[in-house]
Amino acid sequence: MNIILIGTVTIFALTYYGVISKNLHRTVAAMVGAVSMILFGQFMGFYSAEMAIGHIDFNTLGLILGLMIIHGLLGETGFMKYLAIKTAKLSNGNYYRLMALFIIITAFVSAFLDNVTTILLVVPVTVIIAKELEINPIPFLIVEMISSNIGGTSTLIGDPPNVMIASVAQIRFVDFLIYLAPIVMIILGITILILQLMFRDVLENDMDKFKSILELDESKCITNRPLLHKSLFVMFLTMFLFMIHHMIGISPWVIALMGASVLLLLSLSEPEEAFKYVNWTTLIFFAGLFVLIGGLYEAGIIDVIAEQILAVSSGNLELTIFIVLMVSGLFAIVVGNIPAVITLIPAVNIVIVESGVGVGYPINPIWWALALGVGLGGNGTLFSSPANLIVSNISEKMGYPISFRKYTKLGLPITIFTLFLSFLLLYGFYVILLSP
Repeated sequence: MNIILIGTVTIFALTYYGVISKNLHRTVAAMVGAVSMILFGQFMGFYSAEMAIGHIDFNTLGLILGLMIIHGLLGETGFMKYLAIKTAKLSNGNYYRLMALFIIITAFVSAFLDNVTTILLVVPVTVIIAKELEINPIPFLIVEMISSNIGGTSTLIGDPPNVMIASVAQIRFVDFLIYLAPIVMIILGITILILQLMFRDVLENDMDKFKSILELDESKCITNRPLLHKSLFVMFLTMFLFMIHHMIGISPWVIALMGASVLLLLSLSEPEEAFKYVNWTTLIFFAGLFVLIGGLYEAGIIDVIAEQILAVSSGNLELTIFIVLMVSGLFAIVVGNIPAVITLIPAVNIVIVESGVGVGYPINPIWWALALGVGLGGNGTLFSSPANLIVSNISEKMGYPISFRKYTKLGLPITIFTLFLSFLLLYGFYVILLSP
């Protein structure tokens, strides 16, 4: 048993080091880790290839695959460029208003397009607008990272961790809107004020070049109106079906793939063209992590984590919420929110089942604590979420590198503050107002 424990933890640790290291692509690290876990498990007799397949959450992978196709075709129309220029014009020449609008738009779009897709579409346009205004875009890129992670936390499809939590906990799309989105909106509103305070030296300047923004014609950004109309139709139809999926008995991943299929039919797009928007390395990365964590589960390590949480929380709801929130947030900061949620979902599930804590609520608040922990924890460093890494890569290629240290000095304090704020809000909403 000790050999199994040492071996699985070693494989896990080396894999996660590879994931956060710049010396190795995270997908390669996940693949090597998954294969190593299977081989070690088969040799020691506790894990097999068949068992590993059973630990892969194909509901999550199918949902993300379908949404990637829909969002990719929508992005091809120039819609986000149109939205960004329109937003810049609404600022009316005020940097405070411009930053607030960028935060709100990024957070809102992230909630319904997912934060990674939103960042891919909005960051290049932000740099273009900054060049027109002759200002440094980095402050705006940083706030877009932070707001995309916060906004993505509010819905089932806004951030991959929520997809995984919903799949295991059987949480509906509409439940996120009812029980989690209001908390996220409060957090976002307070974060806007904090970010504006942090960047007040930039925002207090006069927007001398605003006239150049007014001269931009956002309508020319739309390069394919027929595809835009079809994409928006399919996107809204998909969102509607997400909201009623529990009534019609269709899983969210089926709805996402159905939406992608309908859009392909309506647009008559070649599959090769549509599939170029699918980030296959991300899907393989997720699959590898599922296999890796499956090995930890079969080795009994997830049970140990759950036992420690149970021992400290002693079945107390408030304390369990706090521990899950802080542990998941810290884990997300250190190793990234996706590895964190895949690791902690089975442990949280064990805690809920064995302690009975949170039973009686429409949705167990412990799941919301996990969602907020890994979602907000993604703001900790440049490596804490995929959206952060994408912004960093794009901005560096466009000539505006964001250093790890500079981002962490801003992102980490906000992360710690929002985690504690989340606990207060969860405590107020669930322990005081909604107590059964």
